Amino acid sequence: MKRILLSITALALILTFALTATSHQIEAQDDDDMMLHVCDSTLITLLFIAEYDYGFHSMLDISTFDKGQYQPLFDAMMMMDDDMMGDDMEDDAEMMDEDMDEDMGDDMMMEGMTMLTPGHIADEDPACTELRNELDAFFYEELSHAMMMMDDEMMEDEG
Repeated sequence: MKRILLSITALALILTFALTATSHQIEAQDDDDMMLHVCDSTLITLLFIAEYDYGFHSMLDISTFDKGQYQPLFDAMMMMDDDMMGDDMEDDAEMMDEDMDEDMGDDMMMEGMTMLTPGHIADEDPACTELRNELDAFFYEELSHAMMMMDDEMMEDEG
């Protein structure tokens, strides 16, 4: 009887171990199967500048992009963001309200201008192309906004 009980216990332990090992192996495969998008270094540099200097937040899952030699910079930036997260929420809401008011005048500036198309790289990962287009639009809006702010300040100084 003891022998049967010992055999059943050993079998249960072996099955438990086998199932646990299999589930960990499946989880590891899922992590390995997550495809990283590998883009050119210029695009990843622009992404870092947009996030670090301008507060850019992509609609894409940036964690799926291989950051290469820039990974330590992104990691350091994320650590800084975690420390400062709560302070900026109210400021962001106020800035969005101001942006909406100022965007009304952008249409007048566009008259007579040639609209350049974003650059495209042959055989580029579609996610990289989408990120490139998103960054292009972001920088255009951000820099246009900055120029308008400078114009407003100059007008106030003259008046």
